[in-house]
Amino acid sequence: MEKRLYPRKRFDRAIKCITQHIMFDCQGVNISPGGCCLRSPVSIDVGEELALLIPIGNGENNLLFALGKVIWAKEFEAKFNDLPFYAGIKFLATSSKNFPELENLCQNPD
Repeated sequence: MEKRLYPRKRFDRAIKCITQHIMFDCQGVNISPGGCCLRSPVSIDVGEELALLIPIGNGENNLLFALGKVIWAKEFEAKFNDLPFYAGIKFLATSSKNFPELENLCQNPD
């Protein structure tokens, strides 16, 4: 039985992540109006709050700015993987300007 509040949409795009200590690039795995899953080159702790810049359209002005909280994290073997850390991010707040584009993107979930 599916327990997710929002259906997920595959999202294989770069995401800029800003924590209290560092800014780095991540890779999206999936996204929904309520959060996202991403792959990261650095470990992110459960409970950590961060800011995300997410490209949701074709252009520099189509960025969604989101504040989020890590609700789960998992590390995979880094052998051939530059992004061994996976994290589930719950959006705490999102910019209202481009939120309709995110909802539109997620209309047909995978």
